[in-house]
This record gives sequence, structure tokens and C-alpha cells, in this order.
Amino acid sequence: MKRFSFIAVFALLAACAETTTTQLASNVVRIDASAAPACGRTGAIKLVNKMAAVETLRLGYDKYIISNSQAQNNVRVVGHTYNTTGTYGYGTFNANTYATPIIGGSTDAAVIVYMYKAGDPQGRQAIDARTTLGANWQEIVAEGPPTTCN
Repeated sequence: MKRFSFIAVFALLAACAETTTTQLASNVVRIDASAAPACGRTGAIKLVNKMAAVETLRLGYDKYIISNSQAQNNVRVVGHTYNTTGTYGYGTFNANTYATPIIGGSTDAAVIVYMYKAGDPQGRQAIDARTTLGANWQEIVAEGPPTTCN
């Protein structure tokens, strides 16, 4: 049972997130993200923010503003596994059955991202994409869409 649990957790974390980007205008994209239950709400928020920065730089812009955000928590218990343990003692058998929930679903988010070039007066309040991604921003953009919620 422990081996199965370890493999399941590893698989869950290895493919934690998925994103889809739809270009709506030359400087506007919609980002849809789906994060595994292990990521939680915080992980989903990190994911869409990181993806907004990646798409901003990938499309040749420098800054972005996230607008029209929507989120939905679709995480739920989809079943149970059962484990029975027992002990023998002086002719009696004491058994305990434990139910472990199987969690499924995702935390989903959709945002509209407006992108601006450096120096564009409309983007003076916008977030700098390079700052969001950090010093290794070029590597992150080259990797493509994030697949984890870290």
C-alpha cells in the first residue's frame, strides 16, 4: 500500500498543472489554467501569474495587467481505498478498517492579460514580466508553459 501511495503522489506532483493560451488581440491573451488538487488555490494563482509573465515576454511585450479573473475549485473526494489491519491476541482477532479518500478534480482559473511595451503610457501601472520571473527569465520563457504550480 505504501508503494502505491508514493507512486500516486509522485505522479500527481509531476504533472501538476496545465495551461492554455488564446490570443484575443495583438496585445491581449486569455489564459486558462488547471492545477492538480495538491497545488491548491495558491498554486493555481502562482501558475496564472507566471504564465501571464511568460506569454508577455514570448509575444514581445514587457509588462502586463491581469484582468477579468475567474476561478473555480473542482476538487472533491472521488472514492476511497480501504485497508484492514488486525492483531491476534489470546484467541481473539481485533480488526480495524481505515478508509483513505481519493482526491480528484482540479483548481481552475481563467484570466485576461493585457500586455504593454516598456514606455507605453497605458502600461505605466503594469507589472514587469522580467521581474515576476526573476533573474533566469530567459530560461523560463524558453521552457514554455509551466507544468508545475511551484
